[in-house]
Amino acid sequence: MNTGVGSPSEADLSALYHRHFIVVPADTPELLDAAHALRYQVYCVEHQFEDPALQEGKRERDRYDAHAVHAVLISKPSGNVVGCVRLILPRGDASSSLPLWSLLGATERARLDMFGRDRTAEISRYAIAKMYRRREGESWYPDVGEPSAHELRRLVPHMSLGLLQGVGQLAARHHMGTICAAMAPSLMRLLERFGLVFERLGPLIDLHGTRQPCLGECEQLLAGMAERNEDYHRLVAKAYHP
Repeated sequence: MNTGVGSPSEADLSALYHRHFIVVPADTPELLDAAHALRYQVYCVEHQFEDPALQEGKRERDRYDAHAVHAVLISKPSGNVVGCVRLILPRGDASSSLPLWSLLGATERARLDMFGRDRTAEISRYAIAKMYRRREGESWYPDVGEPSAHELRRLVPHMSLGLLQGVGQLAARHHMGTICAAMAPSLMRLLERFGLVFERLGPLIDLHGTRQPCLGECEQLLAGMAERNEDYHRLVAKAYHP
């Protein structure tokens, strides 16, 4: 059942998202620097997942950045980068170049390889600026400062959806047909509300908290989204099929 087709409320939400946000590839030095600065704030300062002493210039980087691309979510009212995500591309045809590879068992690795080693990329370094989160103690899910309180509640999921739109842009640019990730179960549930249903790869793991290794073929993810909500589907599909 398509719960989003013809629903004025969902169309309004999409319009609200477009009024407040835009997501773009971080393909300039300034945007890429903003992504690394946000990563440092979230991963080194707020959560201490990474050692800030090992980073230079208050910019968080790691060895996977050598073969990764970023997208950034920008607040239209302020012009500030308020979210970022990266897509780690396979190095050559080696799926072992993806960080998820080392966390999987032999069966899950074989499953991942079925989708093509040279066409599978990994989502990581999802980050949202602290000022945009809903309340104290809510670590990952975002909010926005400019809209009204009522709009805030409605816009919360759209920042995550916007970053997935950015992933679609990056995947299309680099001809990736499958994406994988180690994703928080709560984020997976949120994306499933949009129709983005990822296949689980083995059991839960401990990686900066409980995470679910997962994968999704881009066209199948979009098809699931079209079934669930045409308005949101158009938002992401336009990014993957520009």
